[in-house]
Amino acid sequence: KLQNPFRRNRPGAMAAEEGSTSPMSSTTEGTMREALTSSRQEAKRCRREFAVMSWTLAINHATVTTPILFASSVLTNSNGQAGNAMLYGATLICSLFFSTLIFGVLGSKKGLSLSMGLYCVYVGLFATAALMCEEKVDGSCVKSNSYQLIINLAGAFVGGIGAGILWTCQGAFFSSICERVAAAEDRETPNVTAELAGNFALIFLAMEAAVRASATLLTKYAHLNYPAVFYIFSGLALASALAFHVLATETGSTAPSGSLCAKATSAIRLWKDPKIWVLQCTNLTFGFAAAWLGGYVGRYIVNPALHGAQFIGFAGAMLSALASVLSAGLGLVARKLGKGPVVALGAAAFLMLAVLSKFVGNPATWGWGVLVFYLLMGIGRAVYESTNKAIFADFFPGEASAGAFANVFVFGTLASTIAFSLGATSKNLSELYLLMIFAILTVPGYITASFVKRCEESSAADCAESSSSA
Repeated sequence: KLQNPFRRNRPGAMAAEEGSTSPMSSTTEGTMREALTSSRQEAKRCRREFAVMSWTLAINHATVTTPILFASSVLTNSNGQAGNAMLYGATLICSLFFSTLIFGVLGSKKGLSLSMGLYCVYVGLFATAALMCEEKVDGSCVKSNSYQLIINLAGAFVGGIGAGILWTCQGAFFSSICERVAAAEDRETPNVTAELAGNFALIFLAMEAAVRASATLLTKYAHLNYPAVFYIFSGLALASALAFHVLATETGSTAPSGSLCAKATSAIRLWKDPKIWVLQCTNLTFGFAAAWLGGYVGRYIVNPALHGAQFIGFAGAMLSALASVLSAGLGLVARKLGKGPVVALGAAAFLMLAVLSKFVGNPATWGWGVLVFYLLMGIGRAVYESTNKAIFADFFPGEASAGAFANVFVFGTLASTIAFSLGATSKNLSELYLLMIFAILTVPGYITASFVKRCEESSAADCAESSSSA
């Protein structure tokens, strides 16, 4: 070995030279430990933000979905379904034209806080409208004063604006959290979206079940009237909105780039992507099914079968509880078998809901057998809340997520708006056939979207290979 002739031959010099790589090794190990600790802390922070959003949103939103179930019974049928049509119609317009604009201006945290506050106003005005019923038959309101419709429509409009903002901001919040958790835990993003979507649906639907069950407990066993129950729910919505605003932090979710006009139309700009169209069948089917259950099944099947509207809360709670339990299991199935089989299960449940309600005997005489409609809706709802949203997070990540999730609710609320409008004018068969058609088209739509995505990825890979070789 050659040595520097000007270097003194000190004892231990050779040992020092041979161990000269030790400080570098120690530095590298320290850096790796710091990076690992930082990643764990980041993952923990992200999962905390996810938990805060999930629990507060679950409580808040449960107070809104419960009036939808009772609307055609607690109010007159025409006033209740007209209010639901206004609720979904306002959600449609806001999701399409204003939600991504508001998200771009406020961000996901402030946008969610605003929307939760608007939900509180909606439930309070629904309670006020329920006070105006003047005559009931078999537990259903058949006559009201002239102000019931006006108050209900006003509240529904405010609630629809809140819903349009909420779901776009929640979708962007969710996508951002999934991407950050995947990076911090060094996991594939689709696996994280499947896990967290299942967890969110579990919390979301469990809380919905609790609130719906409490509606029956408070009316049948605590002997409160419906207006008092919904005023309590309005206070609960306000408390959850304040809790989210205090506890949550901004996630840094990506807003659509460009001008305010571009942000406002980000949902529309995605329409040039064929995947956004063929993936909408689950959303459309869910929209028609929710309206069919809340409008037709509740008033014309459940009320006669169970002698009043009091057990609608328990039936809705059973729906939500089943969907909550299934959503976690479906997340595991999606990770093991893929999302396609789960989508097929949801489509089959929605189709059976339609068929049994009109083409198999007289379900109004089935007694407690009418709960089968809520069981089927629970299966479909679990797929919609978990796997369906994970699919949109996978197909439209990053900057496209806000526009994609806006489209989820544009199409779902469009279906419900049409369905409640048809129900308010007693055009029930048209509503039913639309539900069946989109249930049948759901699986072919998902297969088509997956094929298009694979073709796009293959083309991109070929282009990258050509560029590198050039």
